[in-house]
Amino acid sequence: MERKPRLFGTAGIRGLTNVEITPGLALSIARAYGDWLGNAGLAAVGRDTRYGAAMLSMAAASGLVSAGMDVVDCGVIPTGGLAAYVRHAKAKGAVLITGSHTPPDRIGVIAMLADGAYVPDSAAVDIEDRHERGEKGFQRVPPDRIGSVRVAHDALEVYRSFLHSYADLEPIRRWHPKVLVDPANGTASLVLPGLLRELGCQVVELNCSPNPVPARPSEPRARTLTEACAKVREHGCDLGIATDVDADRVLFIDAGGQCASEDVIGAVFAEEVLSRAQDKLCVSPINSSGLLDWVCAKVGARIEWCPPGQPSTVEKVKQVGAVYSYEESGKYYFCKEALWCDGPLAALKLLSILGREKIGLAQLVARYPSFTQVKVTVECPDAIKAQVMERVRERWERELVDGRKEDVTIDGLKRVYRDNAWLLLRKSGTEPLVRVYSDAMDPGRARSLVESGKALLASVMREVQGRS
Repeated sequence: MERKPRLFGTAGIRGLTNVEITPGLALSIARAYGDWLGNAGLAAVGRDTRYGAAMLSMAAASGLVSAGMDVVDCGVIPTGGLAAYVRHAKAKGAVLITGSHTPPDRIGVIAMLADGAYVPDSAAVDIEDRHERGEKGFQRVPPDRIGSVRVAHDALEVYRSFLHSYADLEPIRRWHPKVLVDPANGTASLVLPGLLRELGCQVVELNCSPNPVPARPSEPRARTLTEACAKVREHGCDLGIATDVDADRVLFIDAGGQCASEDVIGAVFAEEVLSRAQDKLCVSPINSSGLLDWVCAKVGARIEWCPPGQPSTVEKVKQVGAVYSYEESGKYYFCKEALWCDGPLAALKLLSILGREKIGLAQLVARYPSFTQVKVTVECPDAIKAQVMERVRERWERELVDGRKEDVTIDGLKRVYRDNAWLLLRKSGTEPLVRVYSDAMDPGRARSLVESGKALLASVMREVQGRS
């Protein structure tokens, strides 16, 4: 069985700033990455706005330089901006220091490839091994091959050019919408308000001053955006745009101050991209809404499934040549333009759709059926968790099969039904839990599926515990 990385998770290495994620760790991981990149060539570093990000970025730059890499420092920049710069500069890779949507006392170290994608698990394992072996894991670079560091004064301009190139901006210019922008005092503050004004938008700013501690929780969810929703109504905005601190996630607010479901926006983009594509293929993490199945059936597209998380998603996209993907956390991949999630790019694409069709977001959302997702956890001791899931797998073949359309066995057991509902059972990798999720057009159907999954788990656990 292929080993999974121990330090790298679904978005780099994360932990408490200056406690778990220290300058020493950032330097060692970056040095290991520079070693993995071949100890020569160009690499970039970038960071978000939180405390410790500059310190860790300097440490990462030192690690890369000590591995023989020449480093270009892009400073404070959105995730998509650093990825776009890496591709523009033909760098071999990059290290991004960001806590993304997590609380301000947490931060992360992310390694990017030359195409802007996060490193896959296979590379993360190799980088971790080099880091863990310490001096024995690194190639010693002689003094005359130590790299250099320079500042990229044009990094944000390169990003703006990227956004101009990959979004249809004319419908926005003709429309002149009023838009609220709430970037959580993060990196999008440096790009999105000014770019929208250049396109003729009237911009209402909220939390647009870069700050180490955002004025609201970084994660853009309906529960964290009550002020933004109220401001959209108060100022008569056509749309609200809210990102997390590093601007890879984005949530949209309609003119009535209602947050649009991330799954519905994912479906909007899926229909936009897949209906126009020659190869109608998308990639979806197994926990995406059945609404994506509904859209794909409508436009004649095919779905390839993958485990949740950015490295797994992008690795699958590359493997099958998909043109679109999304994650239910508000991350959207326009794979022919970018192999990363990019909140500002998604915002421009949505504004373009609304301007072209001359409708509001609420009207656009109303075109799609509503799905309800139910999520519960069932306690299951770690000692029997694997045995329980194996026994569930055996019974899965003959139980809960009415209306079965497809079974997906990637990272758990998922059953998709002909009515676009699904049931998913996944064991937690870090807690004594099994997760039971469902998704359906009818809320009662979603609840019923979860109860059926819980009942199956309870029955199996009694069997297993009775034998032990």
